[in-house]
Amino acid sequence: MKIIDQGVVFDAAGAPAEQRFCSFSHPLVLSDGHILVTFRAGRSKDAHDENILICQSTDAGRRWETIFHGLDRFIDGVAGGWRAGYLTELGPGRLLGFFNWFDRSDPGRPLANPATEGVLPAHLMVFESDDGGRSWVRPREVDPRPYEGVAICGPALKLAGGALALPYEAWKAYDDPNPGRHHALLHISSDGAHRFEPAVVVAHDPDDRILYWDERFTVDPRTGQPIAMFWTHDLAARRDIDAHIAWGSSDGKTWTQPADAGFLGQHPYPLALPDGRVLCLYEHRHDPAGVRAVLSYDFGHTWDVQHELVVYESEAGRESGIGRPRPFMDYWGDMLRWTFGHPVPARLSNGDVFVAFYGGTAEAMSMRWARLSV
Repeated sequence: MKIIDQGVVFDAAGAPAEQRFCSFSHPLVLSDGHILVTFRAGRSKDAHDENILICQSTDAGRRWETIFHGLDRFIDGVAGGWRAGYLTELGPGRLLGFFNWFDRSDPGRPLANPATEGVLPAHLMVFESDDGGRSWVRPREVDPRPYEGVAICGPALKLAGGALALPYEAWKAYDDPNPGRHHALLHISSDGAHRFEPAVVVAHDPDDRILYWDERFTVDPRTGQPIAMFWTHDLAARRDIDAHIAWGSSDGKTWTQPADAGFLGQHPYPLALPDGRVLCLYEHRHDPAGVRAVLSYDFGHTWDVQHELVVYESEAGRESGIGRPRPFMDYWGDMLRWTFGHPVPARLSNGDVFVAFYGGTAEAMSMRWARLSV
């Protein structure tokens, strides 16, 4: 592997104050070769008026245009913030967007309740675009009940047979004093994300000790089999453990028990390649901090960590809280201080891989990109 080119999608250092901190990146390579990068921007990493931006490049990343500047922040008269958005192409010019809104009617309330560790009330929304992402119409809500404390984790997966699967995770409600019960979930739809089957549990520890956070998916283009990877945390030991991986049935309804992937990393995002290899981008949050890429030659059962590629080195040096056990609530504070992350790969038509992620300093975190030869 090697880096062919790299650059900046959105320069937060020169942006307005309310767009100074970017995160939750997602690149989509369209059928016409254009690249869209969707991301969240705010005046901090936990801002009450955060919103979703979409940038487009028509020349493989050399130049970028912001084509979408945010959704209406009000739902049913309640002020909120849009924290994440992920896109899937349904056809030329036709996109499906999966967007996450949080109740920010009280700007003083943080995303996570410091007393209970629960998260703000949320809406999981589906929108459609008929003009390549410049406008979004036909909004409808995904009902996550009986789960609470929900957050989306990626774009709609295209499963074998044409079904779509929307990935999200559940924790607990904001004021719930009980211990949290984490679930990694999929909502499957056979009619274009209008009606959904009951949620499929992708990963859950019945003892509520191991947390399979931030599920990220890929589908094998040869067989239709999906893979899920997880940032994995041992709640009792109060520390991260190795990333984990699970393999699903082609219809997305049954999953193996998550297995140790053999490397320590956050937000591992897999990409199945046409030749049977799987590429994973992840955050190497311990020293030296940065974004790394690693390959598997056996569909994720083992990973060639010895030859992994450093895609980005942190400008901020040692990351907060890394390398020692700490209380669970400290993770929420650390997430607001970390200055890079959320790397997501997408395959280009020539076989190269385009990666989007955020990176910068405590003053501004921009949306960045790199193109890899694999």
